[in-house]
Amino acid sequence: MRIPSFLVVAALAWPLVLLGTPRAVAAQTDSAKATAPRALRELLADASQRNVLPPALISFTSHVETEISVLLRREEGNEAVAAVEQVASTLKWNRTGFYDQRIVGYRAQQTGANVSMLSVFQTGWLNPVLYGNRLRVRSGSSRRTPPGRPSTRNDVADTLPAVHPLAVDREQYYRYSGGDTIVTVRAGDRVIPIAHVRVQPRTDITGSVVLFDGEMDLDASRGTLVRLRGYFVRVNAPRRGVIASLGDAVAFVEYENGERNGEYWLPARQRIELQATFPGLGDGRAVVRIVSRFSQMQVNDTVLDARTLAAADSLRALSRRRLSFTNPDSLGRYGAWQADVGVLSLGMHSDDFNDIGPDRWRSTGAPRLDYTVPRASDAFHFNRVEGVYTGTGIKWSLRDLAPGVVVRANAGWAWNEGTARGRLSVERKRGNTALEVRAGRSLDNTNDFRVPLDSGNSIGALFASQDPYDYVDRRSATMAAVRTTGARRVLTRVEFGVADDRYRPVSYRRSPFGGEAYRENRRLDHGRYVRTAALIEWHPDFSAEFAKPGVGARLAYERGDGTLQWQRAEIRATARQPFGPFVALARADVGAVFGARIPPQQLFELGKFQNLPGYEDKEFAGSRAAVLRASLQYTSPYFRQPIRAGRFFLPALAPGLSVGVQSGWADAATDAARSSIERLGAPLDSTLLASWAPVARPTDGIRASLTAGLRLFSGGVFVGATRKVDQAAPWKALITFGQQW
Repeated sequence: MRIPSFLVVAALAWPLVLLGTPRAVAAQTDSAKATAPRALRELLADASQRNVLPPALISFTSHVETEISVLLRREEGNEAVAAVEQVASTLKWNRTGFYDQRIVGYRAQQTGANVSMLSVFQTGWLNPVLYGNRLRVRSGSSRRTPPGRPSTRNDVADTLPAVHPLAVDREQYYRYSGGDTIVTVRAGDRVIPIAHVRVQPRTDITGSVVLFDGEMDLDASRGTLVRLRGYFVRVNAPRRGVIASLGDAVAFVEYENGERNGEYWLPARQRIELQATFPGLGDGRAVVRIVSRFSQMQVNDTVLDARTLAAADSLRALSRRRLSFTNPDSLGRYGAWQADVGVLSLGMHSDDFNDIGPDRWRSTGAPRLDYTVPRASDAFHFNRVEGVYTGTGIKWSLRDLAPGVVVRANAGWAWNEGTARGRLSVERKRGNTALEVRAGRSLDNTNDFRVPLDSGNSIGALFASQDPYDYVDRRSATMAAVRTTGARRVLTRVEFGVADDRYRPVSYRRSPFGGEAYRENRRLDHGRYVRTAALIEWHPDFSAEFAKPGVGARLAYERGDGTLQWQRAEIRATARQPFGPFVALARADVGAVFGARIPPQQLFELGKFQNLPGYEDKEFAGSRAAVLRASLQYTSPYFRQPIRAGRFFLPALAPGLSVGVQSGWADAATDAARSSIERLGAPLDSTLLASWAPVARPTDGIRASLTAGLRLFSGGVFVGATRKVDQAAPWKALITFGQQW
């Protein structure tokens, strides 16, 4: 059983699950008693008058479709979506604060048996109205109403009051700026002018209170609230503990209203984004993204008596956000989905909130020094060559002193190998373009056609004695330029530098915890060279192996000139498309390397862990190679309800079927290629010539394997079998996490 690198995503998401919704963070502003310009004050006064809960608005019922995504934002900005849960619910609200969210449909796509994110939202997560002097914000101690027990008015409210930025007493708490930036949006036949207003808490507030920090969009012609974007802060909150202060966890919100019945502004789309980062473990962020879309809204569908209406204001302060499920049979049979899994979040990115995020994430301000490393593997990893590696690093962001310039340094020690490694880099980013200079020593792996996040497998190597990689000790100095086009639609990268490759033998023969013996690190050619490389990626955030639907492509070229000389090119196409209970995914890779003496570390190697599960590890090698993988996966309507275990929801069992085909081809058409394959193994011993054989060989045609079996946990776990189909062979048991097969 292979333990893939996607577990990094789940591991980083766990703090969000354990802590629940990130608590309000300390306000970050240097504003004090500055007064808004007259025109802005008038706009705010008008908007405040119109933000009173309309007397004629009694209730509404709405269908809501929600998508909950768990993803990792990598240090370079790419996102890898590990799980998507889609929830259909019916929301009922009235002006007494009555709130009932009933989940009527549920389905998911998982790349592993992750905990369900309903563990974070154990009560209703929707904000029904943005009217009034106080907004209701989820408290960190929220609990879901136990099954069979109705919500009661004697319960303590599961939300906290936050001062609305349009409250009548707003000037005691907030400072405002902007208001003169006008854009237009179209709502039906009406063109609405929108004014952007920046809202910041004042710094002269005494006492503890929850406030909003972010932006408001107001209808400049009518003064109505169209959108809130930002996060809630607890002013004068108790200081965080030492461990909590080492990282940042923020719950961003983006609430968009739509005009209903020509007179009420009620929810149209809501986005809640929980982001957490722990700099000591890398610049990556764990992200839980919740996007909800409201439709089929029926306004004033409930009649309340005069006595209830008279007490509505006091009842709202004690209201609870009740969350419940329909019966399991109905949940599985639900078929009125308005969007495919993963579609609601398309076009969104975790960097959307950087401008209002924690100071650590911002590109403006005073210079800042952080103790951090680019990736978690720079702090700790394990492989059979280095053994245990530990490291640390610093990041100096010059920000306003030199806009866009970041200096990084990280270093570590391979304890069993007895070797120091690290790198120093300087990056300058302006707009969509980044320039970088870096130098260092690293242990790079030489595997080909890898999936995203696959830069090694410390968990498998350490605990399961699985290390299906080969390594090269590389010293390098590189200059690079990177440019993104559109909303991360196209990424272009060019590099130029020098490098020196060296061989390192294994330090461990098997895992410290036992297991099968590791194989030897495959040999390579030593030498120095000038390296030139270019890369173009279309939709770099899309990958067949992860849960985000779409298509992507990649074209890469690399060459070396010096003691080692070669040219290498790769093309990749990937696609993932859900339709109903099915998901189809496919990926194709083609590569070739040329040279009079091809370095073995530049060959293409295929096998059990390299796209052909029916064969042995790295059984095949060649100077030209192609791999095609395709899979069709079906999730049944049975057992779709998440499993409750204490305060957590485990993922629904959601069994299904899966069939996949993997085909590969590698050849060595030249003497240089065949000689390079021979050099992958240990140097030839003339006394053992009769028993000598290369460690790998060309495929001699197209090799293919078939996988078929059962999928559990919405596709996250595969239990089945694989067999070769290009020749007679028995079926072999196969158990994997993820959806690569």
